[in-house]
Amino acid sequence: MAPMIKLLRKKKRVQVEEDSVAETKGLEVEQSSVAEPVVQRKKQRRLRAVTAAEAQQEEPVEPSSSSTGKRKSASSTPEGEVEKAAPETKDMRGVIHLASMPLTMQVQKIRHIFEQFGEIGRIYLAPEDKYRHENRKKAGGNRKLRYTEGWIEFADRRMAKRVAQTLNGTTIGGKKRHNFFRDDMWNMRYLPGFKWHMLKEDTIYNQQVRKARLEQRMSQSQRENNFFLEKVQQAKTQKRIEEKRAKQGRATPEHIYGDLPRKSSDSSRSSTPAPAGAMSERILNRLF
Repeated sequence: MAPMIKLLRKKKRVQVEEDSVAETKGLEVEQSSVAEPVVQRKKQRRLRAVTAAEAQQEEPVEPSSSSTGKRKSASSTPEGEVEKAAPETKDMRGVIHLASMPLTMQVQKIRHIFEQFGEIGRIYLAPEDKYRHENRKKAGGNRKLRYTEGWIEFADRRMAKRVAQTLNGTTIGGKKRHNFFRDDMWNMRYLPGFKWHMLKEDTIYNQQVRKARLEQRMSQSQRENNFFLEKVQQAKTQKRIEEKRAKQGRATPEHIYGDLPRKSSDSSRSSTPAPAGAMSERILNRLF
């Protein structure tokens, strides 16, 4: 009995599997038959939309009065009324001025110290004069470049003002070990209304003034040099003419010594004053 029961169970399983396979095939056929008309409908809709768009492009559209009025009103309205202007962001940056700098302190150290109090932007340190640095190097002193003053830009001006008020006149502090700047004092103040572009205005102005003065002096010296060379050439030509005339035995022309005082022919005459009412010889010569 046991093997017969097993065979019957196997037959039932095979029949159930065959029925499930037939059902799945029937469902696939039904789905494909249902999906085909849906796809065809979509294609037809796309074709209709394309043909309608082409027909609209070919036919000229006459603007109606209502549409033109709307366009005119839209164009007449300023952009500020149609679209709200973006709010202008205020410049909240503040600048601190360091009147004196600790010896050999670099930009990296300053940024490391002041980043503890807030966000920092730009930093500028004014270097010392070149001749001082060179003289110190020649004398055998420290070869590192020193800075005389500096400017630090904070992202928030309130924080910059607070930092300047609290740190001014205090020591840098910190650990004793490997801290060369521990006993140096801060000398700083907050600059109200100061912008970063104002930092270079003075130097740029001085450079432009110096350049203009140099150009003026160069042009003046060039004019003087040209005038001197002209006069030298004139003197050389006059000298050659005099030499030629001396060889030929001619007298020197008057235009050469026109500027020199000449002895008048009237010097041999007596220097007695003319009687009253008598006309001078110069006037007579001009008249006749």
